[in-house]
Amino acid sequence: MKSLIIVMIFFSFNVHAAMVSAGSYVPYFSRAQINTSGKTKVFEINPYIGYGGQFHLAGNTHFLPELGYAYFLNNPENLRREQIFLHYNFSYIISDMFLLRYGITNNWYRLVGKGGSENLRNGSGSLSFPSPNKTVTSYYTTLNIGGEGFFGTKQMSVRFDLQVMSFQKLENKAYNYLLTLNFYRF
Repeated sequence: MKSLIIVMIFFSFNVHAAMVSAGSYVPYFSRAQINTSGKTKVFEINPYIGYGGQFHLAGNTHFLPELGYAYFLNNPENLRREQIFLHYNFSYIISDMFLLRYGITNNWYRLVGKGGSENLRNGSGSLSFPSPNKTVTSYYTTLNIGGEGFFGTKQMSVRFDLQVMSFQKLENKAYNYLLTLNFYRF
């Protein structure tokens, strides 16, 4: 019954467009160290694909739900990392060619272990360590803010979403971002 009510509410909105997005997801922006001199991550290619909709709510406001998937290219041996996103974003139209995006995202970060062992450096030598042989999933929610700029016939756009992790605490915040090219069908 609950699912039926949610579906009825979902389809009661004025469906404006469907969207497909492709781009890159960068976790722990400017927090994760990438070399021994202390340089932090600014950009990384982790392919992202998403499918969503655009539902008119009122005035210049739209609801933009989206289901997304990111695959991490830089994986340790015997391990695959991936992330599933469920975005609950809203947009406010600033102009004909730009909109402000804001909302929350539920994230499922998955480590898929393939078993075996991996040799890792340990001081001047190396040691063999076991690799996990099961899948482990972490769940967390982010607070999102970003923008989307349209060009041409408004069927294509470029989007930037900044995701704030641990937004309940003032200290120890971490940031992720999503940079995508979006294709709309009205």
